[in-house]
Amino acid sequence: MRPLRPFAGPAAKCALRCAVWLLLLVAVLAPAAPAAQCDNVDPCIAQLRFGETRALRELAAQLLGERGDPVAIAYLATALATDEGEFVRINAAGALGRIGTLASIEPLTKALAADKRELVRQAAATALGNIQAQDAGAALAAALQQDESWQVRAACAQALGMLRASAASATALSTQLLRDGRREVRVSAAEAIASLKAQEAIDALAKALREDASTQVRTAAALAMVAVDGEATDKALLAALKEERDRTVRRTAVEVMGRRKRETVSPGLAYTLQMDPAIEVRQAAATALGRIGGQIARDALSYYAANSLFPQVRRAAQDALAELPAVAEVKPAAAAAN
Repeated sequence: MRPLRPFAGPAAKCALRCAVWLLLLVAVLAPAAPAAQCDNVDPCIAQLRFGETRALRELAAQLLGERGDPVAIAYLATALATDEGEFVRINAAGALGRIGTLASIEPLTKALAADKRELVRQAAATALGNIQAQDAGAALAAALQQDESWQVRAACAQALGMLRASAASATALSTQLLRDGRREVRVSAAEAIASLKAQEAIDALAKALREDASTQVRTAAALAMVAVDGEATDKALLAALKEERDRTVRRTAVEVMGRRKRETVSPGLAYTLQMDPAIEVRQAAATALGRIGGQIARDALSYYAANSLFPQVRRAAQDALAELPAVAEVKPAAAAAN
């Protein structure tokens, strides 16, 4: 009898090849033993420089920002300029912003101007805003006007609003408020102007409130006027009460006038309380008059608290009237002498 030989048909050969390939695939996909993450500045710097995976370098950059030690700035700057990992550069930018010394400004402005990835440029703009250094204003203003990404332009606007008050920043924001093609950037520009309390921006805010096609932008422009004093602001807000079709924008303008507490707008608010077609705008007008005070406010609120045909308006006028300070009774001179 001949000895039995192993079965060597086609099916067996296929099974053997499949088993070999499966073993190779498992070997390739099996995760390497995790490296210990850094827990202090020096180990994190080493991990940022030499980490074998992007994840390790990303983590190192994040932890260096949390530690806040300026000794890491040079290494973070190098990572921001040269690391191939997009999120390594993003975390390096964020870390430089958190450390927040003047030495961080140059690498961040370079990244804002030159990095090819918009998320990195956006992170650099945000970091420059966090540092709040006036030296970053020119770079942010340039990117606000020139960057192709609207997300980056919006971040630049927000960052400019975080800097110390600057006429140059206000000019750049005003320009972009009126010309940027993205609604989100125009809203960010208006909000930044409010943060700067930029008196010189009132013309741009008034034009945006009057002409912008976006309700959100017009609302943001009205809100920004809270911080801008003067008669020009009063005129722009009062004009909005007459010309604006959107009730949300009109209500915002009314609320802003109430917060500014200038009696010069009381006649316009009294007219709004009487005539605005939206009940919620008339309610807001009553509240605003109560905050402003004065004789016109008292007379208007007294009438509508007793006589308004609309319960919501009547109630708002009553509440506002209750908040007004009591008028001191003036005694006749003769009685006072006695």
